[in-house]
Amino acid sequence: MGMEVRSVRVAVLGALAAGLLGAVCVAHSSNAQEPAKSVELSGKKFKNIKVLKDLPADKLIPVMHEYNTALNVKCSFCHDTTVGPDGKRTGYEKDTNKVKNQAREMILMTGKLNKSFKAVDKQATCFMCHHGHPEPETHAPEVK
Repeated sequence: MGMEVRSVRVAVLGALAAGLLGAVCVAHSSNAQEPAKSVELSGKKFKNIKVLKDLPADKLIPVMHEYNTALNVKCSFCHDTTVGPDGKRTGYEKDTNKVKNQAREMILMTGKLNKSFKAVDKQATCFMCHHGHPEPETHAPEVK
């Protein structure tokens, strides 16, 4: 993949992540002129949410899909689920897959980067290191 395409992807995913972070901040900010709206949080609606508890519940699945895209994986990469008789998947709350806890640590790390380092300009995302791969890339691509 060319560097131009990769740069565009990084910019697009960075903008998406910044937009999601902005949506979270907006959802939690209060405006003195408007009455505070009650927002259902992920930690209240879903089982076993440990890191994204304060994220509005309606944003959780879109954020999870962003993780799928950033790592080019499916939900089963982190979640051990089963299909019930009704055809629906259950078990997303289970902690049986060790990758799920690693993902939680990475989410916290990305949040700390965005909060603590001005140079990152609140645009750190999973894609920044993963570049569409399940494992983070630790070496620059060869220049041809």
